[in-house]
Amino acid sequence: MDISELKIRQVEAFRAVMLRHTVTGAAESLHISQPAVSRLIADLEDRVGFALFRRQHGRLAPTAEAVVLFEEVERAFVGLDRIAQAAQQIRAMRRGSLRVAGSPAVALDLLPAVIARFVERHAGVEVSLLAHSATTVVEKVASGQCHIGVIAEPIPHPAVKSERLAHADMRCIVPRGHKLARKPSLRPADLDGERFISFPQSFDARSAIDRVFVEAGVTRDLLIEAQLSQTIVALVANGAGVALIDPVTASYARERVVVKPFVPAVADHFYIVTNVSQPQPAVSEAFCKDIRSAFARIVTG
Repeated sequence: MDISELKIRQVEAFRAVMLRHTVTGAAESLHISQPAVSRLIADLEDRVGFALFRRQHGRLAPTAEAVVLFEEVERAFVGLDRIAQAAQQIRAMRRGSLRVAGSPAVALDLLPAVIARFVERHAGVEVSLLAHSATTVVEKVASGQCHIGVIAEPIPHPAVKSERLAHADMRCIVPRGHKLARKPSLRPADLDGERFISFPQSFDARSAIDRVFVEAGVTRDLLIEAQLSQTIVALVANGAGVALIDPVTASYARERVVVKPFVPAVADHFYIVTNVSQPQPAVSEAFCKDIRSAFARIVTG
């Protein structure tokens, strides 16, 4: 007998009768008629070449050969049950893996907060988070090493798609107890002569900030530069000066420094990057939705 001659429906009927002990019970579990079950069993017996059941006191009693066959069938169905369970978990987003990379501005506070809420709702999904420069984040997404990247500056790459998040403006941060902490918002003139902590000159953000003060004719005391927004927060918290930083970092720094709106607005942009050629798993799409929501709450808060 060629194994390909066996049909899954015949095996299902055999298994149902073995478990339910009656054709009636088997038919109910398979949602088919009793004659259909009997026909499937007869066809299976014809295929395997031996009897599977005999009538005994109104019930079907398995033959010795059926018992041996059932052991093999159960082993096969355990594997199928595991496949079905895995499919259900994947469908419910309770199984799978998600690899996320982010620029420090988002990878140190925003993304951990989003991940913590995400894994509560999707228990069983494994998440890894990497913090890198924007260029490295894009490269990891482009190469397929990460599903999602979140960056704080545009990095064009032919292998990735960039989605700009909600409009965001930079915030001014000053030390607690500083004379400017009492003002509802700050303008360039308010920072005239203040020690100002800057990003390096190679940063786009530095150019945008400097342009605002040049146009306003305001001179700052530029003595300190720092690469990371979190480092700038630490410097301001220690009284080293004032600064303009991204709204994400500022929102998580309110316990350490005073955060104020700044006029005129200095736009700051964040992007979600994904691979253009690789399909995104459902968990990735759900995570991107959570990022959008979390970011929107921060920039409008």
